[in-house]
Amino acid sequence: MKRREFIGLGAAAMLPGMLVAREGRAKVPLMLDTKRFAIHDGPGVRTTFFVKGCPLKCVWCHNPESIKSEAQWARFQHLCQHHATCTMDEATCPTRALKLYGKPWTIDALVKKALEDKPFYDRTGGGVTISGGEPLKFWEWTYDFFAACRAAGLHTCLDTSLYAPPLAIEKMLPVTDMWLPDYKAEDDALHTRHTGVSNKIIKKNLERLVAAKVKLEVRMLIVPGCTDGADINARHDYLRSIGIADTDVVELEYFDYARSKYLALGMKDTMPEKKPPVRL
Repeated sequence: MKRREFIGLGAAAMLPGMLVAREGRAKVPLMLDTKRFAIHDGPGVRTTFFVKGCPLKCVWCHNPESIKSEAQWARFQHLCQHHATCTMDEATCPTRALKLYGKPWTIDALVKKALEDKPFYDRTGGGVTISGGEPLKFWEWTYDFFAACRAAGLHTCLDTSLYAPPLAIEKMLPVTDMWLPDYKAEDDALHTRHTGVSNKIIKKNLERLVAAKVKLEVRMLIVPGCTDGADINARHDYLRSIGIADTDVVELEYFDYARSKYLALGMKDTMPEKKPPVRL
């Protein structure tokens, strides 16, 4: 079976019961991954859960499997031995060339998983982080998840682009202990060109967080040829102008390690070249 034919089957045809669906009032995301003992996703030792689905289409996206909300199969060509009797089964693939991105989890199961490491959170001031994808694409579900975490005594941290309706921000404020917003570009035309969406609502939501005096850490990814140069200084200037201290801003280095994921998923590789960024 050729790669494009394999990808063409799609998880929607193979796993019709695993698509995003509405359960009650909340749109429920599929989960991509769980990262235990995370130390860069908020304070202390944390468990980070990744949802599948994002309204942005960043050209530099290092998790392309997180863009679509639906489950997706991937086949990593450098691992695949192209067996004639391939069972298309992730669990039995001898070279681990097959991977299913997007699996259903209940909130109760996620909280139970997080509680396995509670002694480490208590000792380090850690807790649970939700990332993606974009958790606020599923903000009602994310609210329910964080409310359950808080009820279990878990610190909550939200990694988000802030591309969401203002109502989502208001609802999340009481259950979110810390926010980790991305600020991808200051120039709106630049932001639209490289992410597919305007940054106007993002800035409005960021200013709302500042007004609410939340604990936050703004992440600024520096992408060579896209968001380097004058935009670095412009982002810093804007963040200072709305009251965010330099100590609450972290610049992140860009890497292009995800190219194999684009190939495995049958997606066009849009990642810029890795090179030193321009600084003015």
